[in-house]
Amino acid sequence: MSNQQAGQYQHFVPQFLLRNFSHPYKPDGEIPPPKKRKGGGGGGGGGGGKPKYQKGMYPGDPVIRHLDLTADPPAICEKPVKRILGQINMYDDSSKPDKQQREVEQMLSKLEDQASQIFRKIINAHEQKEPGIWITRPERDLIRKFLFILKYRGSGFYERFNHDSPGAYSADDRELMREYMSQHGFTRPLDVWLHAIKTIINLDMTERKKWHKELANQMYTGDALWFVGHCEFYYMAICTPSDPGDEFVLTDGCYNVFEGNNCFVRDSKTGEVGGGSHTPLHMFAPISPKLMIVLRANQLPNALEDADEVVKKFRQLQRGLVLGPLSVDDWGFSKLADLPIDKARNSYSRVVNGRLHLIDSSGEWKPGKQDRFCFNLFPIGTRHVNMINGFLLDNCATCTSVVFESTSAFKKTLEWFLAAPCEVIGKIITGLMADEREVALKKMIEVARSLGFEGKAVWRREAEPLMDDYEGYRLSHAERSRTFEAGKRDDDDFTVLPRRFKSKTQFPLLYSLLAGTPETLFKDLHQAERMWVLRVKIDAWSNGQVGEAIRQRNRELLIQAYMQLPPRRVLFFVMFSRLMILSQTLGIKPELVNEELMDGPEHAIVRAHEVVKRDMLSTLIYKTAMNDIKKRRRPDLDIWKGLGGHSSDEDLACALALADLFILSLPGAIRDCAGIPEIEQAAVEIEMDFRQRAGFARQLGLPPMFMELMMELSVRALVKEQFARLLGRKLQDSAVLAELEKAFFEVTYPIPPPGWRLI
Repeated sequence: MSNQQAGQYQHFVPQFLLRNFSHPYKPDGEIPPPKKRKGGGGGGGGGGGKPKYQKGMYPGDPVIRHLDLTADPPAICEKPVKRILGQINMYDDSSKPDKQQREVEQMLSKLEDQASQIFRKIINAHEQKEPGIWITRPERDLIRKFLFILKYRGSGFYERFNHDSPGAYSADDRELMREYMSQHGFTRPLDVWLHAIKTIINLDMTERKKWHKELANQMYTGDALWFVGHCEFYYMAICTPSDPGDEFVLTDGCYNVFEGNNCFVRDSKTGEVGGGSHTPLHMFAPISPKLMIVLRANQLPNALEDADEVVKKFRQLQRGLVLGPLSVDDWGFSKLADLPIDKARNSYSRVVNGRLHLIDSSGEWKPGKQDRFCFNLFPIGTRHVNMINGFLLDNCATCTSVVFESTSAFKKTLEWFLAAPCEVIGKIITGLMADEREVALKKMIEVARSLGFEGKAVWRREAEPLMDDYEGYRLSHAERSRTFEAGKRDDDDFTVLPRRFKSKTQFPLLYSLLAGTPETLFKDLHQAERMWVLRVKIDAWSNGQVGEAIRQRNRELLIQAYMQLPPRRVLFFVMFSRLMILSQTLGIKPELVNEELMDGPEHAIVRAHEVVKRDMLSTLIYKTAMNDIKKRRRPDLDIWKGLGGHSSDEDLACALALADLFILSLPGAIRDCAGIPEIEQAAVEIEMDFRQRAGFARQLGLPPMFMELMMELSVRALVKEQFARLLGRKLQDSAVLAELEKAFFEVTYPIPPPGWRLI
């Protein structure tokens, strides 16, 4: 019998968490003795009856007290831990042999076992009235991974992905999902989901700045970026009620609930309702009735860290990118602004005179497995407990259960939720699940009345704001993701062999500046064409034969070898590259390519070659040309505009990843600018000064890709201010100097245009 046929109840909320809300089962009462039949004789006699057991429950079994939202009428009842908040064969892969079908369930069980040990430490610390708990960096990373998996493994995502064909997948990212499946050989959306769960569980998070780049190449990009945002854009805190009579609740979807902007829109022409902007500021993860993990967005103000003006400006910039300009100096955008939580202390920094400083002041500190974090157990009052519970109750449209421990505590928080003004907690019925939300709310009102609630339940329905072209808005987000995908593939795009290159530019002069002669011309041209052919063949031969990591390593090794060749030959090679790549992109036949298409900013590098170290000239020519090709392939893409006005953390993560691809990945940092000593030295000094003023920036918890991007752009901008002075003595031709500066800061090491605010 196959596993699929056998049927296994698989939990999307792990049993070790549910047990924290459980109590031993006690039968309700006794069965009365059977009545004697008339006429006497037999009939079972007298004596006491047997306990009245509910189906599937026996004395001492761990059971959950919960509000059953599937019942009609809704009711508070008990259910075994082993039979609540799960589904049959939820994580089974029926496409695999029997012994492999439950691979994902087994991996989840192993992850749960590891996480449960850390959570038990937290619970023990609370029971022993400890103010906090120290955990290691690997333990913290495992919790972050586990919390995301709690979101991603839930019933809502099972419904999103549980289809047997790409055409049945109907979420907003359906075009991207179908493209991804086609490109990677997936036949069912369910396979994409199961693969992503396995990929995240297996992810090595040791090297903080490395894994988030690699993950997008290992699983569906949109969900990979979501995981990056979840781990990098929030910090973790632990709350506990200060009033012994208060408790937290748990629901089916509690790990997907957030506090923050969540807007739906209606297409003015079609009437279609869809998701607009959403900006999670706080997210929630119940551990027990007395413990709640809260994830707070890093861009929100932090008094200790913001004592450093540089860090404060970074945070304001990030907040403005996500929330808009009105959020920079104001907390009014969050209903939990005054929730008394803070970041964990750590073993590698200390507070001196109200400022945070690294203990290792040498500048050599790096995150490591030895780092430890102290998470305080923050006591919070009844109002905040009720608000957190309220956010969970306000998002029960698709929930089956509201789990709690004490009926009296649940009654109190439910009554507060129903009576609270909409401006305080929500209960504004709108959006895709409006009818379902109203049904769930009315069921809660019905149960509250049965428990003695006599107050007025406050809620209202609202129409969605109108949007002229919702479909266009939805597709624009898909296009941004496509751009990111295309950026990742740029280095793979050598797929067409060139025809004989024929220069139509002022190339002879440039060639002569690099020591080219009529005698070397033919050989260099021929060798450059062979370089192109080899680059294409290596990619073609390895396609599908070796892993992507090996293919990428081979590309890098080949280019490193090319950079040791004479610069004049590399110049031919990059012109071949531009010719073939842009002729494909723009639909122009190679033999018809005009001079404008062949001209490139690397020519400015050649004209100013005397300021570049000879052994680094090829590298600078290559970097400049490749960045120019990326820009020309996407003339409508505005990276700087893309860094503003985001509707979610996933959008910001995507924009930052795009910025990394187009701004940082190829050229690297300007302090390593391929052999112009004056520029390198100035960049090193500026960055060193900048990092000293924000010496603890690396341990703040701000997203590394955001922090490093803003740091690098700031350094580049300050170097540009000194560029003419630094090189003016060596490059006395003002036109050549101006051309070099333009190429440098528009293409090679691009910076934002005037008026774009860095910090």
